[in-house]
Amino acid sequence: MKFFRKASVRTQFDGWISTYHAALYRHALWMTGNRDVADEMVQEAFFQAWAAIDSLKEPDKALPWLLTILRRAIYREQRCQYRHNETVNQLSEQMSGQTDDEPHRLLLVYRALENLSANHRDIVLLHYLQGFSYDEISEQLQVPKGTVMSRLSRAREMLQALECSTSDGNVVKLNDVRRGKYADER
Repeated sequence: MKFFRKASVRTQFDGWISTYHAALYRHALWMTGNRDVADEMVQEAFFQAWAAIDSLKEPDKALPWLLTILRRAIYREQRCQYRHNETVNQLSEQMSGQTDDEPHRLLLVYRALENLSANHRDIVLLHYLQGFSYDEISEQLQVPKGTVMSRLSRAREMLQALECSTSDGNVVKLNDVRRGKYADER
């Protein structure tokens, strides 16, 4: 990769971002079904395109080139997600014979967290797992304290709305996990 690029190449690339961002986002959204992932994949595609700009031989075919980069990024992400799901499934199978309910509860909470947006999940983990205060989270994420409180409240509502039940039919609530073993560590 060249460290110093001509100004005209940068201007042309900026034009592609302006022109093709919406098309790439729509494509990513249809492929992933998730707005946060689609945003990340479009950003990743533009990053990779910039790094490989010298490989584009015909600038008038920028859109197909960008779509190819985007699709490859999404496929890589989906392979990682598939591996992640396989790992979670294997853990579930391993725990199915155990009598200890704590790993089951943690797995259910983990699965519930996967249903949250990245912003909500991040705040929940910072607050409940790491034990940071609203002010500390606000400082780390560089958002107002009210935004932290609002996102945490919405995340709690979303988690409580999810039906997370154990094999014996008991519902696992976020507050139960917090009050349990981890409440003493705070």
